Amino acid sequence: MRQTPSGLVTTKSAHPFPATLERLEAAAKNTGLVVFAHLDHAGAAKAAGLEMPPATVLVVGNPKAGTPQFLQHPTLAIDLPLKMLVWENQAGEVFVSYNAATFARSMLERHGFDISKPALIEGTGLLEQKQADITRAAVT
Repeated sequence: MRQTPSGLVTTKSAHPFPATLERLEAAAKNTGLVVFAHLDHAGAAKAAGLEMPPATVLVVGNPKAGTPQFLQHPTLAIDLPLKMLVWENQAGEVFVSYNAATFARSMLERHGFDISKPALIEGTGLLEQKQADITRAAVT
């Protein structure tokens, strides 16, 4: 697992693309998250007459936790729910990427959250840990 300067955490998978995506979805559901959508970028590219390696964004969240936040900060819904990307590079290697806690804090700040609050700092750290756990279950 590595965090890039762009605020992404990317982990290489030991599994092929379909298995990694399936395992990621199962791990997310096992932690109580709802899978809202699959955004199949390669499928959309193919429909447009283009080719690209597999790349699917899994959109996951927890309506019980998110809805109260959306009521207080309606614009937060543009950035949430969480997104986790399963992608394959040109060499056939498969990865899972998600936003790091540092990105999450800056994202929350743009919606009016006080990011200096210890509870918020702790919460984004726990959220990143949950994503790391889900990713680990998918890639190992």
